[in-house]
Parts: sequence; C-alpha cells; structure tokens
Amino acid sequence: MEQHKLTIDMNEATIDQLRDHHFALFGLHAIATSASGAPTIWLSAHYLERHLEITWNETYSMYTTRQTPHAPSTKIVATHNYPAPLGSVLTVSGNDGAGIVTPGGPAGHMEIDNTGRIELGAGLCIHDSHGMYQPMGVFDLIDVDLFQPIPKVAFFFSPIPHMAGEIATRSLGPGVLLDYQMSSNGSLSIEYDIHDGWATNNRPYARTIAANEPLNPLLLIRSSALQALAMQRQRSATRG
Repeated sequence: MEQHKLTIDMNEATIDQLRDHHFALFGLHAIATSASGAPTIWLSAHYLERHLEITWNETYSMYTTRQTPHAPSTKIVATHNYPAPLGSVLTVSGNDGAGIVTPGGPAGHMEIDNTGRIELGAGLCIHDSHGMYQPMGVFDLIDVDLFQPIPKVAFFFSPIPHMAGEIATRSLGPGVLLDYQMSSNGSLSIEYDIHDGWATNNRPYARTIAANEPLNPLLLIRSSALQALAMQRQRSATRG
C-alpha cells in the first residue's frame, strides 16, 4: 500500500472565486488494460483552501457491475467489490457478477475472468481520499480482462456537480495530468491560479489538459501486450 499526496497552492483571489462559484476538485486515475472502456471520476474534494493537501492510498479492489453503455455522466455502481493485492485473479461465475478471488495472476496486474454466460461491466477500484473504494474506469467483461494501475492522475476544478463513479470521457475543464512515477516519495506539488491555470512550467511531472480534451487517450492505456496476454490466459483457462 503506497500513499500518494498532492499539494495545490492558490492565492486568496483564486480560492475566493472557487468558493464563491462552488467549485470542487475532481480526480481520475490512469490504468493500462486489455479491455475497452471509459474513465470514471475517482476522487472529489469539496472543501477548498489556499494550501490544499489531498492524500490517498494506492489500495485496490476488483469490481463487477451490470453491463452499462459508456455514456458520459453515467454513474457506475459496483454490484460486487473484492479488495485484493496486485497479482490476484477474480473468477466470476454468477450472472450477477459474483466471484472468487485467488492468487496466480500476472505480477503487478489484476485479472478478472468471466466464466458465466452474461456479459458484464468490471474494473478496478482504488481508495479515494476518504478511504472509500471508487472505480477508476468501467470496462466490458466478456471473457478475460487484465488491468495494471498506472501512477498518473488527472485533476480538474469544476463548478458542475459530479460524483465518484461517474463516466467522464472529456475533461471537466482545464486540468493537469500528474505523473507520480517521477516522484521519489509519492508526493507532488503544483500551483493553481484562476486566471493563469495550472503552473506546469519547470515541472516535468505535470502537463496541462485542455478544456474538453478527450480523456481516454490520457487515462486508458489499451495495451497490445495485455491484450495478447489476456488471449493467452483465456486459451489456458479453456484448455484447463
């Protein structure tokens, strides 16, 4: 379990504007996968202050849900949720998405196998800043899906009410993508100004996200290697 921290510093004029117009901070987490899907909002912070600190633990679970169209603003609710370490396999046998977690998955990854007859939705959850499991995307579960959490997160301030688990296929406003692989201690900091936006200059771990920019290319990494591995594991399971 690795703790990550984000510090956002803002001036008085910025924080006053954000509060007066009821802005909140929203976060989405990147993931590599063999499956097709859509990003979901994972984290939210509604109490804003000049020196804002957000912390979360990279603690994961695998979830299933009914098959859902990947339409923007659709709220994803997990039917079944199974906390598990990386390297675990969730074998789903029930048509409602129920299953059993066992070891034996690829190292550093999570695997969800659908052995039932019903196509489902599935994905990984991660702890938000309140210690609650929230989806970091929703994906089609037809047979075998493989997932690998990627330590990149996107953050946005928005005055529009959003919820954790809500599908977001485009940015919620001008945002920032932060790469925690470039942090030696799991902590990153950045400044935000209501007029100038996110201060990404001289911060190689940060890049700006334009308003209305598509999020799938930034946050969902469709890995051909994972697709090949998923097919291989599906064939092995079939032979077994």
